[in-house]
Amino acid sequence: MFLQKLIFIGAFFCFTIQVGLCQNNTVGVLHKTDSVSEGYTLFTPDQNTDAYLINNCGEIINQWNFTERPAQTCYLLENGNLLRVGRSYIEIRDWNDNLVWKVLKNSLNVRQHHDIEHLPNGNILLLLKDNYTDSVIIQNGRDSSKVAANFFLDRIIEIQPIGTDSAIIVWDWTYFDHLIQDFDSSKANYGNVLNHPELLDLNYENNQLVDYTHCNSIDYNPYLDQILLSARHLNEIMIIDHSTTTAQASGHSGGVSGKGGDFIWRWGNPAVYKRGTILDQKLFLQHDAKWIDSGYADGGKISVFNNSIDTNYNQSSVNVLIPSILGINYTKTVNIYDPISFDFSWSDSILGNVFYEKNKSGVQSTKDGNLLICETSKGQITEISKSGKNVWTYKNPVGISIFNQFDSVTFNGIFRATKYPTSYPAFIGKTLSKSGTIENINTMTDSCYIYIDINELERITPYVLNPAYNGQIRFSSNLSNTSMSISDLSGKKVISVSSFNGNVLESNLKPGVYVIELIFGDASRIAQKVIVQ
Repeated sequence: MFLQKLIFIGAFFCFTIQVGLCQNNTVGVLHKTDSVSEGYTLFTPDQNTDAYLINNCGEIINQWNFTERPAQTCYLLENGNLLRVGRSYIEIRDWNDNLVWKVLKNSLNVRQHHDIEHLPNGNILLLLKDNYTDSVIIQNGRDSSKVAANFFLDRIIEIQPIGTDSAIIVWDWTYFDHLIQDFDSSKANYGNVLNHPELLDLNYENNQLVDYTHCNSIDYNPYLDQILLSARHLNEIMIIDHSTTTAQASGHSGGVSGKGGDFIWRWGNPAVYKRGTILDQKLFLQHDAKWIDSGYADGGKISVFNNSIDTNYNQSSVNVLIPSILGINYTKTVNIYDPISFDFSWSDSILGNVFYEKNKSGVQSTKDGNLLICETSKGQITEISKSGKNVWTYKNPVGISIFNQFDSVTFNGIFRATKYPTSYPAFIGKTLSKSGTIENINTMTDSCYIYIDINELERITPYVLNPAYNGQIRFSSNLSNTSMSISDLSGKKVISVSSFNGNVLESNLKPGVYVIELIFGDASRIAQKVIVQ
């Protein structure tokens, strides 16, 4: 089946039934154009235990129900399973919400936070936080005047799921094994920071006495066998080699790179390794660095959500950059890792509001090159084109409870959102039924364009005559052997007819507005709005 064109048959009616539907929406789809990329968007609300997959009209395509809130991400795997990390458990559910695998994080004796990453071999990377006492960190070269009782550095482990309820650690990496300091020659890790950009300067001045690195995202590149990290409190992102053994990962040699677990690339703030100044800094408290999928318009590049565009901390940006590799080594210019600047950068406003998120948030490049932006504090997802045009905005309607349309919305945050193209393998053989919007009503969804083959317009002439009265829904001409369904504005199906012939459908529908979908013998569809008086 070829890609279908978005066309809506029938006019949009602005009306009032109990509530004023001409008001601006407060939740669900707030804005939509024909330029939005094809696909389904996945998100898990911060204050809720569910995960939702929606289409561009804001209709639920699938939903998974968990017993605890997220911590923080979920991912749809290629086999249709959902991988989600909660406060206590990491779980995999199948498409029908059946439990496949579940492990208690405490059983691994680790402190997982922010992000996880599924690997092609079925293993899972976990981003962890390790705690070191002040005495240990001082012995390793930290300035004793700049340390609290506890000191945190991030760590990565790779776990292999076993059976349905356990896992083992098969690979381990930590920042602690890759430190350097030039503060005290009598302490461990002493050396010339300037000559060792592959190591982490333990005394870089970032005003963090406790949470020194604060990584917030982890991503894996299967073609390079490398891991990408975003270290918020260092204002930089870095790449390490995953082809190492655990022993090699703790050292400075081995793996394809030959550098063990040392950094093979880092970018965003060269002052961290004493190269450059604040004028060379490109990232400010950034989040969600990841490689863009191979086969996408910007495949192989890296996208990142930059929480501030500069030291003024009053506006955010979304960016795309292109690391430069020569052989197996990432290149530098004047001892600073390439590139010199971003390949693409956008920072403007969304629906009239300045684009600025102090914490969290994320960005994803879609298959056709648009950028999907998640503003965590607003619980808002926006897709922009490379020209900067807003093509779609959706506001999460789920906080502690589900908001009705036109409610004042609070605590509806989303850590991230991910859009999967319609060609994504997870959807093969799946029933992608729409079950209405999460919120009670949505005027944008009501008038949302419906998929229909462009060639069908030439032969499909019947259309619904509005308004319907006396219980009769009338069509402009006769229908033959046509299936139809009628849904109310919540998406609830109220009438279903498997084979209809004629031009008048008798019904007992209550006064209101409904969506009627006609399904023809060749599976082509047409949808229209019907007003019942």
